[in-house]
Amino acid sequence: MGGQPLREAATLKIVHPVAGLIATLTIATFWLSTALSELVGSEAAVVAVKTAIPWGFFILIPALAATGGSGFAWSKGQRRGLVGTKLKRMPFIAANGILVLIPAALFLASKARAGEFDTMFYIVQALELIAGATNIVLLGLELRDGLKLTRWRRGSFLRRGATYTTSLVTKEDVARGTVAIHLKKPEGFAFKAGQAVYVTLPALKEADGKGRVRTFSISSAPDDPDLVIATRLTDSAFKRGFTSLPAGSAIEIEGPYGDLTLDDDAKRPAVFLAGGIGITPFRSMIRDAAKRARSRDLILFYSNRSAGDTAFLSELEQIAQQNPRFKLVASMTDAADWQGEHGFITREMIERHIGDIARPVFYLAGPPAMVAAMADLLKDAGVRPENIRAEEFAGY
Repeated sequence: MGGQPLREAATLKIVHPVAGLIATLTIATFWLSTALSELVGSEAAVVAVKTAIPWGFFILIPALAATGGSGFAWSKGQRRGLVGTKLKRMPFIAANGILVLIPAALFLASKARAGEFDTMFYIVQALELIAGATNIVLLGLELRDGLKLTRWRRGSFLRRGATYTTSLVTKEDVARGTVAIHLKKPEGFAFKAGQAVYVTLPALKEADGKGRVRTFSISSAPDDPDLVIATRLTDSAFKRGFTSLPAGSAIEIEGPYGDLTLDDDAKRPAVFLAGGIGITPFRSMIRDAAKRARSRDLILFYSNRSAGDTAFLSELEQIAQQNPRFKLVASMTDAADWQGEHGFITREMIERHIGDIARPVFYLAGPPAMVAAMADLLKDAGVRPENIRAEEFAGY
């Protein structure tokens, strides 16, 4: 295990959201106290608020610094997606604080102590309120996006994930443009079907906009001898480096993380809606259920362009033949010779195969647009939000 990286990762996961929340609450306190003192307070109350606010900088400045610093460190070089959006906001938040909020607060405190409530005082105060409201909104968006980023591992957010050094065993093509990478299972590593790991390549020399780390769902079952990670081939530096590694290469994994695991209500069907590489967590669940002979109905709706693009298709068809509790509904969007369903997954297709659409628990995984469309489809059909579990796979 990597002790120091583990401690640093665990610390960052706690420091970043806590510091962001403290900064947001501090600015909100400044803003509300200013507005309330002006609206309903006396002149003495305004003076008290204005002279007290600079003392709050001893909380605000470290909180902003900790938020920004931990965010940059935690991103590990990533510049795309929600991580990139969060990083782009931080300079604006910092500049707004350093160039507007702090000078304005010091100026207003000086004017208030002198009893000079003139036109300049109120102009600067209006500017301070606008800047404060802007930072409250920006920090709120940071917190919102941080929760989205941690949604797939929120259940274990405050628990340290373990870091292991493992090695590549073998690689195999499982579909056109998709490769499954088998890793040696580290001693002591245990996970639930559907969970994920961070993967770091120590020997990677070329980084890209997403950095040197990726998140992958484990597509093997917990009892399988190897850890299997399946990925679409792209032109990113990470993917090129990952898929070109020879057998025996060292690889670091951190985890397991994730809440996209089967719920405990065996009386209700579990319905998986997968697109493309989103099959990976569901393959883990389906293999695990088959191995354990679990008495629960599992239905997989799996959409791809063609059979040749469909990862693990023959394996899933074989499991469906052997396990009467598992049903596979494979649909192709661009394959005229396909004998099964055609087109994208629709409400009519789902209801035709499962009946009452409000009864099952739904699990969604695939590209962000597909996951969003499926979630909207289910909500419009009357499926309760708590019965929809989702994970997005951007494919970088």
